[in-house]
Parts: sequence; structure tokens; C-alpha cells
Amino acid sequence: MIPDAEVLAVIIDILKSLEIGKFVIKLNNRKLLDAMVDLAGCERRKFKAICSAIDKLDKEPWSKVREELTLQKGVTEEQADKLAVFVQY
Repeated sequence: MIPDAEVLAVIIDILKSLEIGKFVIKLNNRKLLDAMVDLAGCERRKFKAICSAIDKLDKEPWSKVREELTLQKGVTEEQADKLAVFVQY
């Protein structure tokens, strides 16, 4: 993953040098998603359901996604709060 991080660093340097203003770079990687779910203490069998909810963050606020996770996907409030650390910016 080191080469990937180096490429991102170069991209960030280029975007900063263009002075285009604030920008956000979003990463999506299965290993990152696996680690987030594990660190939040979620069951592995809920991985796909959790990811499908998190994917909605481009269209819905975290409060709606959190509600879906806790009320429909079987994620505890504590686990949702741990996931929030990774997915909110």
C-alpha cells in the first residue's frame, strides 16, 4: 500500500499547486472497509449490509445512514459511533 500512498501524496501536491481551493479525496478499498468493520466490533456476516448503508453517504447525511445501520442492519449504537469516526469528514 506504500506505492498507493505515494501516488496520493503526489496527487495532493499537484492539486495544492493548482490553487483550486479546498478539495476532498475519497478512498475506497476493501481492506480499509474490512478494517473499519472489524475495529467497530461489527459481525463479519453484516459486512455487506454495513457497506451498502455507508455507500449512501454521498446522497444522505450520516444521521440517516446511522439510523439505517442501527434500526435496519442490526448494528449497535456503539458500533455505529465507532464507524462514524472512519466515515465522517
